Amino acid sequence: MPLPRPATLGAIRVAREAATLIRRSAAPRRLRFKTSSADLVTATDLRVERLVRAWLKATHPEHAVVGEEGGGLAEMDLSRPTWFVDPVDGTTNFVRGIPHCACSLAFWDGQRIALGVVADVARRRIYWAEAGRGAYEGRRRLRASPVRRLDRAVLATGFPPTRSFDSDDNLAEFSSVFRQSRDVRRTGSAAIDLAWVAAGRLDCYWEQRCGPWDWAAGVLLVREAGGKATTYAGLEWHPGDADLVASNGPVHPALVESFCEARAAAGFPARPPQPSFAPAQPVQPAPSGASAG
Repeated sequence: MPLPRPATLGAIRVAREAATLIRRSAAPRRLRFKTSSADLVTATDLRVERLVRAWLKATHPEHAVVGEEGGGLAEMDLSRPTWFVDPVDGTTNFVRGIPHCACSLAFWDGQRIALGVVADVARRRIYWAEAGRGAYEGRRRLRASPVRRLDRAVLATGFPPTRSFDSDDNLAEFSSVFRQSRDVRRTGSAAIDLAWVAAGRLDCYWEQRCGPWDWAAGVLLVREAGGKATTYAGLEWHPGDADLVASNGPVHPALVESFCEARAAAGFPARPPQPSFAPAQPVQPAPSGASAG
């Protein structure tokens, strides 16, 4: 195993610190909403993002930061070295006491995703990758699964927080593959889903209308483990794209074809629109049925 480079070691250390903060945080009594009642943010999300931003300001002051709880895509300029930060990926799981969430960090060097770190909070596992140097779970090199047939593949997905008012809600794509595949999971953490594709536990993850902070680190993990990460149209995924299919590789063509056909049949455009990533609304009680990831 190659030793992680200094920037990666720093990202691993701060991700571990963030995971410890999340584990020690009490369940929130009151919540804030962003785009909808299914799109949540807690004080812990904000505290973790402040922690990571403070580390970045001290260690990489010349780099830009695009975080889920900051200014969102309005701050993104891919001509600049940029860090993507998702402080708590799986906020609803965290809120409901479901032990399945992560802290995700990725660095874009101005041309490519150069490093990614995903800290699985409950399992105390660190996934990390560097461009051209492989993907790892701790010290173990990761390899995507060898599954070649969709009917033997286990998939994972999520549904956009806009689903209560937008019919382009991933149900068309879901319906197109759930009978063809061995099974489909919905775990509530995109970062962990992508890490599990890299580790060979899952064969594919797809979703739409997430931010680059949700996906960038996991995309690098998948690619460095030998998998593929594209848009629904089969184009190479880049930060800012509003849709993602990440797979072990062999099942990728069947998935992309199925999603394109499903969207066309439903009358949707080939690509989902990018969400607005609206800022959080004033503090208010959350409905008991909130269920976003």
